[in-house]
Amino acid sequence: MGVIMLGLWTACDNKTKSSDKHSETYIRQRVDTIYSYVDQCLVNIDSLFCSQRYYALQQQALQLSEETGFVCLDYDHWIMGQDRSPEWTYEAKKIDNITDSTAVVEMDIRNFGKHTTVTLELRFERGDWFVDDFVSSSDDVADKQNKYSEIKVMENFIKEQLDVREKGKVFTGYWGWVYEDCPELLLRLVMTDNGLECTECTIYRLYSFHNVKVSFDGDYLCLEDYTEEDGKIRLKLKLDDIGDLTGEAYVEHRYIRDFYEGTITLRKDFFYYRDMPNAVSQ
Repeated sequence: MGVIMLGLWTACDNKTKSSDKHSETYIRQRVDTIYSYVDQCLVNIDSLFCSQRYYALQQQALQLSEETGFVCLDYDHWIMGQDRSPEWTYEAKKIDNITDSTAVVEMDIRNFGKHTTVTLELRFERGDWFVDDFVSSSDDVADKQNKYSEIKVMENFIKEQLDVREKGKVFTGYWGWVYEDCPELLLRLVMTDNGLECTECTIYRLYSFHNVKVSFDGDYLCLEDYTEEDGKIRLKLKLDDIGDLTGEAYVEHRYIRDFYEGTITLRKDFFYYRDMPNAVSQ
């Protein structure tokens, strides 16, 4: 009987604790806790206080930003700006729509004299409340009706950038120099889960660049490496009407006395040696 009563008491106690966390008082305390971390300028706040859904989308958007060079969100959603003024303040104005799994908190953020209303859409998971979306609106009367959901912005951004990644598949394979008045450059590009990667970047098939970063924004393919170990290479290329990659290049390797700066043309599955009269297909 004692065991049964203990079990009933434990179940009731857990129910009470869960109910407490769903009270307006507790949610307000939770928001104050979150923003106290912001006030202390602590790092990784998103990983600590954002929902699993939000954080997963954010990380995917950041990865795609590195691939394409486009920025999804260019401000800090906690302070509603890129920088924080000494007079930055926050206030939880209203808490409502509390259910077992969701709640809504209306925040007033003041930064550099600008007031921004931010609606925090909270999700109850892992035993506590986490921010599942930031929905903001300006204090500008003309723009007050426009709502800015970060979840929707990230979802649209990810879709657009995945389309760019699909378009970038045309670059996979070997690309070799075409004309004699530029470096004998050979590239090999592959598509991975992290986007385009350069697995070979050599001059005369002797001198290699080992840390080439690749980005593609839907129009221009950019490659860059600058290390003491290798030297420096910078390419900004675009497909022309016949399918060649043409553009600007800067090439400097530590084992080569001269450097090259000018135009370059690369052709797929093609490599031309100075001592050979014809192109050699890979």
